[in-house]
Amino acid sequence: MQEREKQMKPQESRIAQERAALDSARYDLSKVRIESTIDGIVTRRNVQEGETAVIGTMNNAGTVLLELADMSVIQAEVEVDETNIPNVQLGQPAKITIDAIPDRTFKGHVNEIGNSPIQAAAGAATSTQATNFLVKVMIDETIPEVRPGFTCTADITTATRKTAVSVPIPAVAVRELVYDANGQIVREPRTDKRRRPSGGGSGSGVETVASAAELKPGQTRKEVEGVFVVKEGRAEFVPIKMGIAGDKYFEVLSGVKPSEQVITGPYNSVRGMADGDLVKVDNTKKAR
Repeated sequence: MQEREKQMKPQESRIAQERAALDSARYDLSKVRIESTIDGIVTRRNVQEGETAVIGTMNNAGTVLLELADMSVIQAEVEVDETNIPNVQLGQPAKITIDAIPDRTFKGHVNEIGNSPIQAAAGAATSTQATNFLVKVMIDETIPEVRPGFTCTADITTATRKTAVSVPIPAVAVRELVYDANGQIVREPRTDKRRRPSGGGSGSGVETVASAAELKPGQTRKEVEGVFVVKEGRAEFVPIKMGIAGDKYFEVLSGVKPSEQVITGPYNSVRGMADGDLVKVDNTKKAR
């Protein structure tokens, strides 16, 4: 019995050696064949068959063989101006339009907001560079046609109003008004001869509603946004305080009542209008 046990020990040792060799061969084979843990699309391949890949170290990156995109999760990266960033919140709904698929819009939601502005490229002019922040929008539906790197735009809904006073965007103009010590607008006496804003390309498009003469004690002059309303058959410029902006309308928080008629039209027409101009209201379309 003891003699048989002595014969079995060398055999067990050889079996253990063969198992270790098998494990080593399987390990080497795992380095030859690379399998992805996710389903996706190969978006970039940096090496060709027969080339040698460099193994990365702690301080030096290795060769990137290829890039694989997980198309089950589609994220749009958009740049948002600094003036709008305070209104953007996580989870807000958005509509995404992809340039390569122009006839469709896709639903999404904000899932990341940058905490620091996007850095300008080296050598780019920074004096006139707009300050934008990176906002990431997660698309809530699958898009088989999309590919990484497509150009897109996103409309993020930052606020909604069910009942609100609003004015058409082309109706809003900028004028320079003179205020007295009590904060009331100082207007010129009504006359049919009014100074028009300069029509040339170099003009600012800002008209002084009050006289441009020397200010009286206590008076101040400043530019304000407002609209022209119809009062007694004439146009009167009224400053307004605007709220949220839509695609076609601005919300008006104060300055205009729901019953007042606001003058709108092409931008050049509103730009050339003066306080006190005669106005004829045409209700033909409304009568239909």
